[in-house]
Amino acid sequence: MQAFGHTDFPPSSFQPLIILSNPVRYESTSGSSGINEPRQTVLISCPYKLVLRVYNTATRKVEDFKSIEESKVGMYVCGLTVYNDMHLGHARTYIAFDVIRRWLEFSGYEVNFVQNHTDIDDKIIKKANQENVSFDDITKKYIERTQEDLEKLQVKPPSVMPKATDYIPEMITIISDLIQKGNAYVADPVEGALAPDVYFSVNSASNKFGTLTGQKLDEMRAGSRVAIDKRKQHPADFVLWKGAKEGEPNWNSPWGKGRPGWHIECSAMSLNYLGKHFDIHGGGIDLKFPHHESEVLQTECHTNHSPMANYWLHSGHLTINNEKMSKSLDNFFLVRDVMKEYSAPVLRFYLLNGHYRSPIDFSDSNLEESLSAYKRLEGVYNRLESVTKSGEQEPEELVSAISSCKLSFSEAMNDDFNTREALAVLFQFSRLVNGF
Repeated sequence: MQAFGHTDFPPSSFQPLIILSNPVRYESTSGSSGINEPRQTVLISCPYKLVLRVYNTATRKVEDFKSIEESKVGMYVCGLTVYNDMHLGHARTYIAFDVIRRWLEFSGYEVNFVQNHTDIDDKIIKKANQENVSFDDITKKYIERTQEDLEKLQVKPPSVMPKATDYIPEMITIISDLIQKGNAYVADPVEGALAPDVYFSVNSASNKFGTLTGQKLDEMRAGSRVAIDKRKQHPADFVLWKGAKEGEPNWNSPWGKGRPGWHIECSAMSLNYLGKHFDIHGGGIDLKFPHHESEVLQTECHTNHSPMANYWLHSGHLTINNEKMSKSLDNFFLVRDVMKEYSAPVLRFYLLNGHYRSPIDFSDSNLEESLSAYKRLEGVYNRLESVTKSGEQEPEELVSAISSCKLSFSEAMNDDFNTREALAVLFQFSRLVNGF
């Protein structure tokens, strides 16, 4: 058993407790497949028809989950801005949504899982300038390394991993439509730019503002989480298109040479793969505002459909000394460095031993405790596997305990994907097994 991730064939009595996967395999941009050759997928289904309940950021309450299309789920999770390697805070988000995706599949849903790469951004341009290479040299390098890290973490490959720069024409179409509808406007070029910017007008959609945060537009103050810019009609207006500066990567548009803003990228890609209305939109809690709030505004104004997503799910921060793990704060640990000391199953166990919405404070001692706890569970699993292979008759009390454990595990996972409680169920079960 490997912390809700890759596993070989487990004993049949224990199967429903483990969310199974292929050995994960990502296609790199160079055409090389990755580390492991694919093997047959082990398919099992959940024997318990329990009601899945999820916390919806948009409504601020726990709701029964019901997919738009029966037995199918469309799911979009915001991916990395690829200018550096993945750190543990990123891993926390992608492992959380990997398990959410696995549980949905285990429960009988066919999941169309979309996770993007943001491959054009100020940070990418800065990194390229520092290394005196092109921006796409940087993005190609870190897309490949990101996929390597996800594979090592045993995160299942998404159904598709689009790159933002492949959808520039779609972004221009959306922006043009928003301008025509009065939801966006062309602003004067910023100092040093060769062409104007385009901004979304939050006043034009004030009834939608605050969908995820609950904040009212008239509560927004200039300089409070939004940049002061006299070219804006409202301080909370956000950029859809940036006029290019000399030497920056750019694309032709009706407003001159430029590049997309960050928020519009995810709208274009989610519309392309999931349409104007899909089931789940996810990401880290730090994306709730302004990124996801902006997605709601521009997408729904463009499509004239609300909601764009029925359920918004956000994972909590991984912190160090109660501060968010962040590249900007220089307080992060890279996944590939930590995995020199700890295996993927142990890292997954550590990051799942907390509810996905709750913050987790990182420390070496907590990782060591997770290693020890994981080994205890692994030992019980191996014992059950050996009993199954030997053909020994399982005691009646153990058979009953397994059935009870399966039900309790399923109840925990159906309670907003409560992996902490699900692991507690497994430990309770392991203590009983050790009594035989």
